[in-house]
Amino acid sequence: MLGVIPARHGATRFPGKPLAILWGKTLLQHVWERARAARGLDELVIATDDERIAAAARGFGAAVEMTSADCASGTDRVAEVARRRPGAEIVLNLQGDEPELESGAVSKLIEAMRADDALEMGTIAHHEPDAAALASPDVVKVVLDAAGFALYFSRADLAGGSRGGPALRHAGVYAFRRELLLRFAAWPPGRLEQAERLEQLRALERGVRIRVVLGEQPFAGVDTPEQLAALERRGPRSRAQAAGRPG
Repeated sequence: MLGVIPARHGATRFPGKPLAILWGKTLLQHVWERARAARGLDELVIATDDERIAAAARGFGAAVEMTSADCASGTDRVAEVARRRPGAEIVLNLQGDEPELESGAVSKLIEAMRADDALEMGTIAHHEPDAAALASPDVVKVVLDAAGFALYFSRADLAGGSRGGPALRHAGVYAFRRELLLRFAAWPPGRLEQAERLEQLRALERGVRIRVVLGEQPFAGVDTPEQLAALERRGPRSRAQAAGRPG
């Protein structure tokens, strides 16, 4: 099981985001530490094309893979690392801007992928008690079928999400079978993907079933400096909460 944290310095809305400081550490270090706490990962690397990010990652003890500057997305960067490891049958894409990543939910996703060889792709979602947060277009929602697979992902307030409906808050963690990851990276962006600006819709448009594992604790990524400042003011959740236990 290979875990890859793609990180780039040139984010449009928040340049240098992986190295932004939150609670005394970079965003990237928070993600790496919480990913390391997940059960079942055989290897965890940070993939980047930027020497500043690479130096910072090595400074806190992470393994680093330098990847092409031509990668159009984090998934492309993850696929590049996977191509170098033909023995990695399952690959996790762990976003570098999720400082409150729930280690327990990642462990559950790994367990689900290992338990069922028919699963090609999986991800994480959770119930969001804050209706205002769920209504925001910056928050990605997912609706599930009766078997726990994703029906659709959207930024819109779909299926009454902010009114206590069936929509869950999606978290940017993906597990792929190696073969699917490499095919996914080769597919052109789909129509729905471009409309919603959600890469995972590329898989749904091509008939891939995405298993959704439910986490215990809401956690949010950082897209803007304002979101980072809000998290800094609120303070970190406990390690127990990060592991998916009441804290």
